Amino acid sequence: MSITDDVRPGSFTPDDSGGERPRRQKDRSFDGPPRDGEGGGGGLDRTPPQDMAAEQCVLGGMLLSKDAVADVVEILKTGDFYRPIHATIFDAITDLYGRGEPADAITVAALLNDAGDLARIGGAPYLHTLIASVPTAANSSYYARIVAERAVLRRLVEAGTRIVQLGYGAAAGSGRDVDDIVDLAQQAVYDITEKRVNEDFASLGEMLQPTLDEIEAIGANAGIMTGVPTGFADLDRLLNGLHAGQLIIVAGRPGLGKSTASMDFARNAAIRANCASAIFSLEMSKVEIVMRLLSAEARVPLHVLRSGQLSDDDWTKLARCMGEISEAPLFVDDTPSMNLMEIRAKARRLKQRHDLKLIVVDYLQLMSSPGRTESRQQEVAELSRGLKLLAKEVEAPVIAVSQLNRGPEQRTDKRPQLSDLRESGCVPAGTRVIRADTNEQVTIGELLTSGARNVPVWALNDRLQYVPATMTHAFPSGRKEVFRLQLASGRRVEATANHPFLTIDGWRALGDLAVGSRIAVPRHLPPPADIVPWPEAEVVMLAHLLGDGSFGRRRPIRYASVDEANLTAVTDAAEHFGITAVRDEHPANRVVALRLPAPFRPARGKRNPIAAWLDDLGLFGLRSHEKFIPAGVASLPKRQIALFLRHLWATDGSVTVTKHGRGGRIYFSATSRRMLDEISLLLLRFGISGRIRVATAGAHRPQYTLDISGRDDQLRFLREIGVHGLRGIACAELLAVLEGGRSDPDVDTVPAEVWTRVRSILTEKKISHREFAPAMNTRFSGSTMSKRGAGRERLARVADVLDDAELDLLATNDVLWDEVVSITAAGDMDVYDATVLGLHNFIADGVAVHNSIEQDADVVILLHRDDYYDKESPRAGEADFIVAKHRNGPTDTITVAAQLHLSRFVDMAM
Repeated sequence: MSITDDVRPGSFTPDDSGGERPRRQKDRSFDGPPRDGEGGGGGLDRTPPQDMAAEQCVLGGMLLSKDAVADVVEILKTGDFYRPIHATIFDAITDLYGRGEPADAITVAALLNDAGDLARIGGAPYLHTLIASVPTAANSSYYARIVAERAVLRRLVEAGTRIVQLGYGAAAGSGRDVDDIVDLAQQAVYDITEKRVNEDFASLGEMLQPTLDEIEAIGANAGIMTGVPTGFADLDRLLNGLHAGQLIIVAGRPGLGKSTASMDFARNAAIRANCASAIFSLEMSKVEIVMRLLSAEARVPLHVLRSGQLSDDDWTKLARCMGEISEAPLFVDDTPSMNLMEIRAKARRLKQRHDLKLIVVDYLQLMSSPGRTESRQQEVAELSRGLKLLAKEVEAPVIAVSQLNRGPEQRTDKRPQLSDLRESGCVPAGTRVIRADTNEQVTIGELLTSGARNVPVWALNDRLQYVPATMTHAFPSGRKEVFRLQLASGRRVEATANHPFLTIDGWRALGDLAVGSRIAVPRHLPPPADIVPWPEAEVVMLAHLLGDGSFGRRRPIRYASVDEANLTAVTDAAEHFGITAVRDEHPANRVVALRLPAPFRPARGKRNPIAAWLDDLGLFGLRSHEKFIPAGVASLPKRQIALFLRHLWATDGSVTVTKHGRGGRIYFSATSRRMLDEISLLLLRFGISGRIRVATAGAHRPQYTLDISGRDDQLRFLREIGVHGLRGIACAELLAVLEGGRSDPDVDTVPAEVWTRVRSILTEKKISHREFAPAMNTRFSGSTMSKRGAGRERLARVADVLDDAELDLLATNDVLWDEVVSITAAGDMDVYDATVLGLHNFIADGVAVHNSIEQDADVVILLHRDDYYDKESPRAGEADFIVAKHRNGPTDTITVAAQLHLSRFVDMAM
């Protein structure tokens, strides 16, 4: 099967022999229990502590119940399993669970199969064996504790072995100091205790006394700590409160009080409304959070609590406050570097036990992702989407604290805007996006104006294949400086400096790119979901009129050609419209013109059928430089797209054989740049990449050419498309020349950075360059190997020789690595972004780009304080909560009093 078929390519790539070459995965040996004499640490002839039955029951329970998954992930980590295949299955289950997808025997088997691990774990039957081994899924947490205990014992054995080796090594004169040996031994045991998982939640009542003890200790030791917490009537009126399933982003520059504001929401919900609230703090400890809460509730200045120098009145306030808030359903988790899966599991447990009503995550940029992501932009986008899914799952609003970039500081009034959210980027309104349902292009501005929702678009998945994704909506992001990125293929895209583009090293902001950087563009476009054929006469007529036709207003529709085959094609196609073409011979110009008059006398309400048809397509009255490929052509079946291009190339296209007879040139010429861009996209249905150039740029309008370069692309064009009429003779001649030649390895290459990966694998496998060259059937070239990009065929051979899945992926995917030739300032523009679910990227002006983190938020609140930037501001002590986005209502600015010495914001009336 060719990638040029109207069928989505599967997970294989044809090899040269026509067979299927499976995508290789990393070398993993089949695992099993150790043989006698191989177990135990450091030469002990005993099997390490383990419990296979418990491991099987844990996994079986997780496959049966998502509640079991929530219980187990709080107890076990991947490394706790003795059998590596059990760890692999555990990772697959938690991966699906973390994405909000069902984790059962069928879905886990599919995921493992995609990763190439299904056969290694024993196939799908082994998953059913795991399920059959479980007495009841309700006991999964008990089985998990057994597995965790065995894991701790194994680590103790390993640590003991290391300690024994250290002791004997020191005795043998290793040169280590005894104190160092003792320290290393203590650290080995401490590392084990740190890996044990404990209950992370503590109720507010349980934390009050330890916090007071901490305050007294601070006073005695003159220590210093840092801090967090409030409630707002005007904001509640605007938002009608915070609703279940909402994601609320509270964002601001460092030091403005964004954590304090978010804690105020949780504090008021728990203490005033008795709504169970959870605070996941990745920045502050439980004691710090409670200290800020006490400062806000007791109205004792935070710096007094931090100093420990409390007056009798202060102690009285604290005592009274403790009695009022000790029963408040407020829970705090200060586990550092939490990932989304852990937060999700803990939130579900709180929902089951305490009917959780509000979640605060402080803050988004400190969260980590358990999976591999190509960039921080992609990781934060996945986290924001995950928090939105969490809000819907537990039916509670989630408040995510986020940093703003330096955008506010570059403005005169210092006020933040929606576009200042970190990891976000923007594009102008004219940026064209490709729909996955029709393969037609639509601008971001048109999506915004029409209010379009849930638009299917093409997005890259983790295997660098274009798959359908959903763009939920487009939204404005303010006015920002925009830069124009020009690529070697002629593609042009405009974006802000922080908008991410895909490189071989992951997503990188435009501002981090330079001339010579290579970014991903499509090398193949899948067929649309909705394929709609046309009458073939209309396909032929459109192609010829776009090339050599004239259809200006108040003028007869004409077509001119020197090729009799073209004239016949247009004459025959005209009959479909009920029109008889009239020939006008022009011997002096060696050209024949066809007039296409209406078959009746024109009158009001009665138009030339071809003119009316062109008007419906949006083409009638356009001049040559204004022409474009109308909507509907991209949705044609592949056979009709080939027919369209075959006849279009017969007008202003060219196919020639070079003078030396060893190659040729295929190109199309036009004054309409837009039309060439759209022809280039049509060619991608065949896996053909075009290069657009300016042929002439005089005082008049520029002339552009679309060249098809490289033997493989030219062969594909000649075999699958061809040219109608006289130029078909040149096609046959060039085809004969190319079929006897060799492919150019420098046309479609993977960036030279891939050789870094190759060298790393060679080092891991202890293979020298001299040993590697014969395996590749090449001569030893030393360091010159890494100076040029790798051709895809060559890289595929390298992947086979080294048995590496990542290299195989880079050799077989849907992207072409285009080179940046210039980056220029395009001025300040109104800019926009869009929401793409799941994959968070889309094709913009023919280039793979990423979207921003705002897409998932229902409400975005931006914090601003004049006195933060201007100490003499007349608004000292005031703060603005700027509701910059409100999905279900109006936006506004709420002014509140900033009492940060008491760790709180309050309504102005208080």
